[in-house]
Amino acid sequence: MHSRHTSLRSRLAHARAFTGTMIQFDCCEIVEIAGLAGYDYVMLDAEHGALDIGAITRLIRAAEAVDICAMVRVPDHGAVFIQRVMDAGAAGVLVPRVQAPAQVEQAVRAARFAPWGERGACATSRAAGHWTQDWPGFSREASADALVWALVEDPQGMAALGQIASVPGLDALVFGAFDLSQALGHAGDVHHPEVAAGFKAIRDAATQAELELVAITAAEPGGAAGAAQRGSRIVLDGFDAQIISGAYRQRFGQLRQDMKP
Repeated sequence: MHSRHTSLRSRLAHARAFTGTMIQFDCCEIVEIAGLAGYDYVMLDAEHGALDIGAITRLIRAAEAVDICAMVRVPDHGAVFIQRVMDAGAAGVLVPRVQAPAQVEQAVRAARFAPWGERGACATSRAAGHWTQDWPGFSREASADALVWALVEDPQGMAALGQIASVPGLDALVFGAFDLSQALGHAGDVHHPEVAAGFKAIRDAATQAELELVAITAAEPGGAAGAAQRGSRIVLDGFDAQIISGAYRQRFGQLRQDMKP
């Protein structure tokens, strides 16, 4: 909540590097563990995960408990869900499958109050401290702090990349290389030349529009180091399911090895 927690936008302004991880499980402890491990933010996945608005609210509260911020990957660019997660206290939204500038424009308007947008006014939302007595100050601060990131991950979006990047109020571009590989018929091969060309296109569009470039380390050539070399200081590193599954498999593999007669 704005009166008690430093906004993600403010933290980004003073950071050389910023690390986040994707959360798909409705588990407050995982969010707390991520924060205690040192991550700067979590991305709550309401597109592929099973998170509803109640779960998102709980997970945002868990993030605040360990002094990290929570973004939400919303299901689409629709205004209703964006407004609900912002009212719950999200730092901002990652909008998936962005194909046209109009979709970004709608998301930007939904995340901010008038005159900067069209977010519905509610002085008793969780983000407003359940009842703010300074609505003008809160609405101004909340609109200034709200972040909108665009995930471009299909041929239509790549074709409109310049127009998407130029939308006022957009803060960052994210390249969905895995989805693009699937759409192009390369079945997850993010190293295919047709997909790999997208990394440069996204970087160039972000640089030209003076946007942040957010890198998904699992698909990024060279991982986090490669992202830094390409000028990205914000990374999205791994999924909770992936990290936990990997740790269990490694541990079980070692257990079997140790128990061999």
